[in-house]
Amino acid sequence: MSRAVSASRTAAGARTETFLPEPERLWIRHAPRAWPAAPLAEGAWLDLVRGVLGAPGKPVAEVPLALPDGPFDDVLYLPPVRPGLAAARDRAVATVLAAGTPVIVQLVPGDDPSPMEGAVAVYDLLGPLLEGRTADLERLPAGGVAAWPLLSGLTDGPELVEEGCRRLAAAGVEVVQGVAPGLPAAQRRSLLERLEAAGQGERAEAAFEPLFHGPGVDPTIFARVAHRHGLSPFLARPLPRPPLTGAGQREAAGLLALAGELHLRLGDEARSQASFRAARFLDRTGYNVRALVREGNLAVLPWLDPEARAIVEEWAATGRSESVEALEAEYLS
Repeated sequence: MSRAVSASRTAAGARTETFLPEPERLWIRHAPRAWPAAPLAEGAWLDLVRGVLGAPGKPVAEVPLALPDGPFDDVLYLPPVRPGLAAARDRAVATVLAAGTPVIVQLVPGDDPSPMEGAVAVYDLLGPLLEGRTADLERLPAGGVAAWPLLSGLTDGPELVEEGCRRLAAAGVEVVQGVAPGLPAAQRRSLLERLEAAGQGERAEAAFEPLFHGPGVDPTIFARVAHRHGLSPFLARPLPRPPLTGAGQREAAGLLALAGELHLRLGDEARSQASFRAARFLDRTGYNVRALVREGNLAVLPWLDPEARAIVEEWAATGRSESVEALEAEYLS
């Protein structure tokens, strides 16, 4: 299977990278190129958009927390910050939210999401899972969102996944999405060295072969366990709010992109690429799609194949898509 092209681009001199918004990457469109406010080296965290370990922040007492240049018309991702910078981050996030930008803020279990009302708080479970602190998973707030890193030999064991999903469900978490990072060899070695330094040499030795030579983790297995515990394995696309416009097109395009992801995981690459293609075009169109459906003019969008057209028509009528829901049920069954 191959994924739809998801390249990023960086404007010369800009402080922001731009990505194709995909369900696999939590719909992130904009992300800072560098993040000096990140936790220091002792705290492992996962870069949710690039699928690698996040770089440690600068080891200085005070780091100016400057957000990337805006305005942004789609999801802005903010990596975690060290505790002393949380208040400054919250003030900066409030300004971005007031402009209508959807924001994903990365936290760790125990962080308080309440100052960031309107943002999507995503809890990174890498630290607790690596360090065996599974009880921390019950510290997540009810209705919360978690990102579970799928690392062969380290965080994908059946017993660990069952226990973790059970604890997350007990806490009232709604979404836990498996994230399969593509760590370079140096970062994989650093994780094993972290375990050895913590006195877990046997665990590090057992993880070496699957981490370096295994086939990788199938996110489908994790998604089905999460679903069995009543957890959604996919985050719904965060949408812009006034004064920004285009929420309707973003929502419909999100359904098409989710259909593309589901087709891909079910092994139907041709239908997957068609759905991803339709989602890309719909994201860029300036048409009022609901009005086109109401007036019977969807033919002006020739890149909608029959399946994509049906999904858009269902969404326009009800705000959801029975076709996508049936596809997700097939995937999770």
